[in-house]
Amino acid sequence: MKSLKLTVLFLFVHLCHASAQLKFAVTNSLRSDFQKIMSEYPHHFENIRGEVINRNPQTVEYASQLKLAGAEECVITKYSSGLKPIYSWQALMFVSEDFEAAHKKYKWVFSQLKGMNIYYVRDQYTLKGDFEEADESRKFTNSILSPVAPPDPLKKLKVDVALQFEFPEWKVKLLVYEKEREDDERGEIED
Repeated sequence: MKSLKLTVLFLFVHLCHASAQLKFAVTNSLRSDFQKIMSEYPHHFENIRGEVINRNPQTVEYASQLKLAGAEECVITKYSSGLKPIYSWQALMFVSEDFEAAHKKYKWVFSQLKGMNIYYVRDQYTLKGDFEEADESRKFTNSILSPVAPPDPLKKLKVDVALQFEFPEWKVKLLVYEKEREDDERGEIED
């Protein structure tokens, strides 16, 4: 009987330790993969752009050759805009009909990226931002992170963690994009 108790205790401790290691590995893998995504940002994700999966008059969607740990799918989108094309990268991180499960994943993804150091050329930037609490009565909630460090050549870069309801499911998405200007900021005026 004593050896059975010791075996059960040993298995319990081992499983708890393995579970903690797995959780740590997923976190490190998410951050490691995300750093690879960020290293491709200055090059418009050129080295990880895969085959064209959708073509529209204003956009072209490519499969991302680099899939973020835990993501269901990753896509790079090219937007036609005036003088230069603009690219964004997006990962579908979680899908569920259960709001609580989706909210938990939304909060987890944000917490993994907030405070993360990313590297651009030789400089290091820290992702900062405030968490926007989700509510089941709202169909969309997002929390935006921006890199912070002077001087700031990445001031247009945004990392957006979103929780969105698309009937009948809640989806957690992670987006990397450039925001040209604030919504209340005026564009150039032509005569």
